[in-house]
Amino acid sequence: MSEERLQESLWLLSRARGVGILLRVLILVSPLVSVGCTRLAAGQGVPVIELIVVGLTLSCVVAPDSHVGLVVVLLVGIEWLAMVDDPATPWSLAVAVSLTVFHAAMAAASVAPPAARWSPAMSRRWMRRSFALMAASAGTWAAMAAIDRFDIASSSVLITASLLALAIAGLWARNGTFDAGPRR
Repeated sequence: MSEERLQESLWLLSRARGVGILLRVLILVSPLVSVGCTRLAAGQGVPVIELIVVGLTLSCVVAPDSHVGLVVVLLVGIEWLAMVDDPATPWSLAVAVSLTVFHAAMAAASVAPPAARWSPAMSRRWMRRSFALMAASAGTWAAMAAIDRFDIASSSVLITASLLALAIAGLWARNGTFDAGPRR
C-alpha cells in the first residue's frame, strides 16, 4: 500500500460513523475471536501466527478493500489445522462463524466509504445473507459431528452433503446478486 493511499484510507476512517464504525469493529474483533477459539480448542496457539494476524487485522481495518483479509483467513486456517486434532469440536463452528463475520464485514466495508449512511434495506440484505451462511456452517458442523460419532471409514457422505449445500447456497446467492436488467 502506498503512503498516499494509506493517508487517504486513514482520512476516510477518521470520518467513520454508524455502520462504518460497527464494520471496522467487527473486522478487528472477529479474527481475534477465531484465534481465541483455536487456543481454546487446542489448549495452545502459535504466538508468531497470532501476532501476524493481529497486525494484518489492523491493516484490514484501515483498508478493507485490500487482499490482506485473505492472508488473515489463511493464517487462521493454518493455525487451526496445525493445532486442533478434533474435527468435530464445537469450537470449529465458532471459528467458522467468526470468519464469516470477518469476511462479510470486510466485503460490506468495501462497498462504501466509512462515513456512508446505510439504508435499513442494505443492512437487512447483508445480515440475511451472513446469517444464511452461518446457518449453513452450523448445519455442516452438525452433520460432521453426527458422522464423527459413528465409526465410518470415509467421510464421503459429509463431503457430498457439504458440496450439495454449497451448490444450493451458491445458486441462492446468485439469484439475488446478478441483475440481468428488464426482461423483454
